[in-house]
Amino acid sequence: MEFNFIKHLKGLDNLPTEPMNHYEQGSRFFTGGHLGPQINDKLEGYAAKGRWSRREMLKTATGFAAVMLAINEITGMKFFDVDKAEAVERDAAEEKFILAKGGNFVVDQHTHICWRNDGYVEGVNTTKQGMWFVDLLDGLGKAMGFENGIRDMTVENFGKVILQESDTDIAIFNPFGFREDYGGKDMVPIEEQAEIKQRWPDRTIMMGGGLTPNQGVGETLDRLQMFVEDYKIEGLKLYTFDSTPQKGWWFDDLERAYPIWEKCQKLGIKNVGCHKGIPFGQFMARYAHAEDFDRVCDDFLDMNFIVFHSAWPYHEEIAALKMFKPQRKNLYSELGSTFAATVTNRPIDCAHVIGTLLRDLGEDYLMWGTDSTLWANPQWQIDALRRFQIPNELVEGHGYPQLTDDVKKKIFGLNAARLWGLDTSTARVKLADDKFAGIALNGKPQNITA
Repeated sequence: MEFNFIKHLKGLDNLPTEPMNHYEQGSRFFTGGHLGPQINDKLEGYAAKGRWSRREMLKTATGFAAVMLAINEITGMKFFDVDKAEAVERDAAEEKFILAKGGNFVVDQHTHICWRNDGYVEGVNTTKQGMWFVDLLDGLGKAMGFENGIRDMTVENFGKVILQESDTDIAIFNPFGFREDYGGKDMVPIEEQAEIKQRWPDRTIMMGGGLTPNQGVGETLDRLQMFVEDYKIEGLKLYTFDSTPQKGWWFDDLERAYPIWEKCQKLGIKNVGCHKGIPFGQFMARYAHAEDFDRVCDDFLDMNFIVFHSAWPYHEEIAALKMFKPQRKNLYSELGSTFAATVTNRPIDCAHVIGTLLRDLGEDYLMWGTDSTLWANPQWQIDALRRFQIPNELVEGHGYPQLTDDVKKKIFGLNAARLWGLDTSTARVKLADDKFAGIALNGKPQNITA
């Protein structure tokens, strides 16, 4: 049923992965795509020189560095700042990863929980289309080490894998709606996701969602007001493709969408995001394009509009909306899932996506996001961006800016801090272990439709 990118990652099949070991997660994902056979050939040589097995090496910082080095050697371009010693010497890579941790204020613009209290039962509270999406997320979670898949994408594990086990300082959590597919209520009801903000108020920002004017403009405005008054949301994350009979809507619809933005102005909501790109399931791809951001950015200059996923593979459309209007200052883009899916399997695409956005949208408007807990522990993505660079051949050939440490600081957190009014001088406080007492990531497997 439509595209499922997990099926394209053959190397992830039936390989046990520890969800707290981000080095293993990242290494497995690198070797799971079409470059996997070539990477594995390189890894055999590195492992032999280090006198250990490839399987054991992949669980370490050395293994994660080794797959990056393999990408450089296979492509003939330097996508990652990594040297040969790291792929062989057991302490060299760990030391470099640790040194890289300093100096970044990390705001993850794109995080989720995916489980709800009454679960998902096809034919009872979930349609066939809704179950397709559940199964997609379930497969991704299992591939990344969650034994119970989507059942492990809970509030508790949000705190554990994102706030405790990664370098993330602030996590901005996003909602899922699509009520028509989930028994008349949002896939993850706001009262359940609000527990994240209640438990970690200083480390999280809550976005409201599940709104579509195709459910009725009046009802949408009432729900928006309820979100602000009852749950103190700080922004919106919406989807312009939906599960209604109309199938979708546009941000620049004067009759259906503009009343929402006018209501946001009255309620003090300034930051509004939308899923663009990555069309999936039975949703219509036309609504994943971003042309509707053009007029709305011009008409609501006191609001900021965030393009989630950077609209990949339509990212050039977003870049053009700023390139031809350089005066525009309220259009932002974030990298959730786009970076993870391209950096490991399609590094040239990754360089083009980031390079295009930096060149045309601007380094002050690109933000970090991982789409975790869908991708389990986000630390492997953080480490990968710290090492990633745009090869000189592409910089010179396409006029891309260099992906310097200063630019990465903006992407990782400074741009989001400006957008959300965050204090970057406040150091991250590691959460106490007892906040997660009794949490088991790999408990007894359960059927998601049980």
